[in-house]
Amino acid sequence: MVNLEFSQQFEKIRPYYDHEVKAAIERVVKHPQFVAVLNYLYENENVDELVQVFNRIETVAQFQDFFSSYTVKRIIELSSGGLSFQGLENLDTEKSYLFIANHRDIVLDAAIMQIMLLDHGHKTSQITFGENLMSQQLLVDLGKLNKMFTFYRGGSRNEQYNNARLYSAYFEYVIQERNESIWIAQRNGRTKDGNDKTQAGLIKMLTVGKKDIGKALAGLNILPVTISYEKEPCAILKARELYLSKNKEYIKGPNEDIMSILEGITGDKGRIHFSFGKPLNDFIETLAINKFHKNELIERIVEEIDRQVYSDYRLWPNNYIAFDILNNSRNYIDQYSEEEKRNFTEDMNKRIGELGQFDSTELRRIFLQMYANPILNKRSL
Repeated sequence: MVNLEFSQQFEKIRPYYDHEVKAAIERVVKHPQFVAVLNYLYENENVDELVQVFNRIETVAQFQDFFSSYTVKRIIELSSGGLSFQGLENLDTEKSYLFIANHRDIVLDAAIMQIMLLDHGHKTSQITFGENLMSQQLLVDLGKLNKMFTFYRGGSRNEQYNNARLYSAYFEYVIQERNESIWIAQRNGRTKDGNDKTQAGLIKMLTVGKKDIGKALAGLNILPVTISYEKEPCAILKARELYLSKNKEYIKGPNEDIMSILEGITGDKGRIHFSFGKPLNDFIETLAINKFHKNELIERIVEEIDRQVYSDYRLWPNNYIAFDILNNSRNYIDQYSEEEKRNFTEDMNKRIGELGQFDSTELRRIFLQMYANPILNKRSL
């Protein structure tokens, strides 16, 4: 049953129900930016006829099957070198999970996972979507049609605590009572320096309001997910942000998140690899049996998520090239060709050159570190 204490707040954050789909579709198809998206994705198709098809959609499942699945596959076709995956055998089609994932792209990380779930007999998951991205009605509609729910961060300590109580209850409700999975990033915001690290605060949030935290966490069926892009489509945007935030707080521009979304969708991602890890239930239950203190239990869960992410991360030639350039070494010379190194270096220099007024040496270091850190993480195992 819905937790009565939070039922009204659930209504404010949840995705759309099927009876709300028609009205949302009507708003979406009238938006000029959506028409531009259709022209990009459906080449040589009659947009007016497509709009008529959209107007016949009545459920979230129909929207995801007709539009979302096609869109993601089309994006992969247009802007990547292909998609591979492993570990889907670790999932049971009858169970729901809390997918805790490394996070490199605002939209695609979770979106790509949905098509893999759909294509292999699993239900799609609900997806956390930061309130800062729910800034335009079009994004709200497209997000909630894709089972995204609003995730509030920041605020005063009291607001943060109340939000933690809300999401702790919501996750339990969705996974255990609605039997739906949830995707959430392992940290607030995207990883910008390539160092995928789980925040302990995320696991603490899941335990707020729970007496038996071992039982509560095991009941969420936590499963780590790792995504590895051969090329970071937003690499130079991330490098710029890291550069500017070195000496003062970085404040995003009004349309910066939208720019990152578009760059992530259209930019070259190279090859993409997904890895579904192993559920943490047995691991958590063992910790609980050994009666670890709450903080140590949380720390060990964080370490296990990181271990799976670091282990499952697919390293590409660009990672090895960046490591060798950064360290002036030839440690991984057998992992890439001279042509691959030349192409990587030329692309890096071109992107850094486009920023113009900044210290190119420091930007180069940040750019290389972004690609080298996954090697350091894997070596730490």
